[in-house]
Amino acid sequence: MKNLKSSLMGAFMLLAVTAMAQERQRNGGQQRSPEDQAKNMVERLDKQLKLSQNQKDSIYVYSLELSKKQQDIFKNTDDRKAAFEKLQPLRFSTDVKIKSFLNAEQSKSYDALQKEMLERRQQRQKSN
Repeated sequence: MKNLKSSLMGAFMLLAVTAMAQERQRNGGQQRSPEDQAKNMVERLDKQLKLSQNQKDSIYVYSLELSKKQQDIFKNTDDRKAAFEKLQPLRFSTDVKIKSFLNAEQSKSYDALQKEMLERRQQRQKSN
């Protein structure tokens, strides 16, 4: 009986830890540092666009700037909708800066990626 209680308690704790980890993963963008967010963005873009080292370094700078501003907005805004509205012009200006480092083919692919990301963001906003 004692072993059964211990086993059930262990299983319950495992489920609780798993649930917390899944929730953290769903909200992962808010948990990562701006540096990690910028690094991940550059890595994603590099996979899709085959960036040169100079492009990666330049894009990292602008991605880091955006990530820091984004983090600050979310920390200082309780209204998520208002936060997303504040982020739109920042994202747009960052996109313009990033595209300045891309060639025509990369820029076209980047536009397609941004469109996909926007659609996913809008779907998440609707579900929240």
